[in-house]
Amino acid sequence: MRRVWLSMTVGLLSACMNVTESRHVSWALPQSMYPNDTQVRWYDVEGDSEQVLRTNLDALGPEDSKGDRHDAYTSWYVTWRFPFSRTDEGCSTGPVTTDVRVVMTLPRWRGPADEKLPLVQKWRRYLDSLVEHESGHRDTGFRAATEITDTLPGLPAQPTCEEAEARANEAARAVLERFRAHDVNYDDETHHGATQGAVFP
Repeated sequence: MRRVWLSMTVGLLSACMNVTESRHVSWALPQSMYPNDTQVRWYDVEGDSEQVLRTNLDALGPEDSKGDRHDAYTSWYVTWRFPFSRTDEGCSTGPVTTDVRVVMTLPRWRGPADEKLPLVQKWRRYLDSLVEHESGHRDTGFRAATEITDTLPGLPAQPTCEEAEARANEAARAVLERFRAHDVNYDDETHHGATQGAVFP
């Protein structure tokens, strides 16, 4: 449940059901709850007991960059661009524009339609907590983008615009590294969301 280059809080955390037939529904969160910058990828798990669902989560969950599986995973990617500003002091970066793209992978269970069943209620609480945790990773990317936007225009002017570009890109990459480290610390501190309730069963 970790990431790659992401911010912006997601206020969802309320599972909804899309009826697929009279006796079963897909317990997931609505795609429309996320802005266009976030792509949600679902993987389906089946089971009629906590143990079977847990086994399928372990077997089918997304892999991180090291090949370890998790119940969910969020990747974020930041790109930046800027014009140059030339003065007597040299060349520097002008106003910075950043773009953030997020890919969030979450589990989807096709379970009983009865919301009062203990297993359904437990799954909903788990999914809400899982999304809360992954949204924290999503936030990190946007925070990184904001810092890049704020940092690059303040860099010292360089003798040439080629040097200014190289210096700006170096500074932006350093920001990304710091926020990647933050994502790792976030997972360590929350035990990959366990302290936030993202535990099943």
